[in-house]
Amino acid sequence: MNFKRLRELRNLEGVTQQAVADILQVQRATYAGWETGKDIMPLRQLNKIANNYKISLDYITELSNDNKKMKSKIGDVIDIHLVSENLKKCRKEKQLTQKDVADALQTTQSNIHKYETGKCLITTVYAIEFAKHFSCSLDEILGRK
Repeated sequence: MNFKRLRELRNLEGVTQQAVADILQVQRATYAGWETGKDIMPLRQLNKIANNYKISLDYITELSNDNKKMKSKIGDVIDIHLVSENLKKCRKEKQLTQKDVADALQTTQSNIHKYETGKCLITTVYAIEFAKHFSCSLDEILGRK
């Protein structure tokens, strides 16, 4: 999963990969792998970098072209229970079952159940695919809006 906007944002800010890696408390090579799409950035780190740039997750992940700066940073900590509630709310608004969502995301109903009950945080890939497939904002799912 290539987040080309990570590089664009970093260049606009005039910072190095090392500077961003330091903010995220990871090795530069780890951040470089995320920026180039070699590796998948964990949702918690993606949220942290969006907060650092004061930009929406929807913009970074190309779910939106709105690059308007947010007025203030949102907390770096993701509330897993809020995320689970928001996933369930979006699914129910679309009148879908967990199986419908699982089939659309090509995963198991058990995984969707775990995400919706807060047993584990949804992965970056599934969160983005969920937002794309069901026309939900990734920022709203994570409680950033």
